[in-house]
Amino acid sequence: MIKNRLAVVMAEKGIKSVSELHRMIQNKGLTISRRTLDKFYNNQNNNVSYDTLETLCTVLDCELHHLLVLQKD
Repeated sequence: MIKNRLAVVMAEKGIKSVSELHRMIQNKGLTISRRTLDKFYNNQNNNVSYDTLETLCTVLDCELHHLLVLQKD
């Protein structure tokens, strides 16, 4: 199962809420819907677009492997 580490990366960057991250995305002239962001943050979506991942990596100044991890049972 693939899990995201968005909450961990946000904490490492001092971003306290999804709302704050959403504002950061908008301030860079990029878009991710708030609903998509909420679902990703809460590991509730199984399909994530490349655009969403690219935007998150750009805004958070991180690499894809910082956001996603393969969790073995």
